[in-house]
Amino acid sequence: MVSGEGLAQILLEELVEHTVLALEIIITFIIIIIVGITLANLFRIVLPAFRKREEKDKLSEHIGQTVRYLLRGLLISLDFLVAADLLRTILVPSVLELVTLAIIVAIRILLNWSLSKEIELRHKGAL
Repeated sequence: MVSGEGLAQILLEELVEHTVLALEIIITFIIIIIVGITLANLFRIVLPAFRKREEKDKLSEHIGQTVRYLLRGLLISLDFLVAADLLRTILVPSVLELVTLAIIVAIRILLNWSLSKEIELRHKGAL
């Protein structure tokens, strides 16, 4: 038979587990929304430029602006993915999962850094 403290501990662990799962699902939906908005902006900017058959300079300007939108959306999505991985690891922090998380976070930080540099270079080139 489980004592009162043991039952409270089990209920608390279940509550934390379900809360983390709910937050992970919410973060996944936020990422989907960000990617959807980014793709909508892509079509909103590029399609009219192709329809009008604008000059190459203006078309390249539209493409550069679109690439900046896409990169910003990717940066935000990567931040949310790191948060989701952290939440997932909170529940079962085994050594293997912590090492895996550290590698994933390091890779995503490098991606984030390189994408932000790409945005800066494109922004400087657009000015």
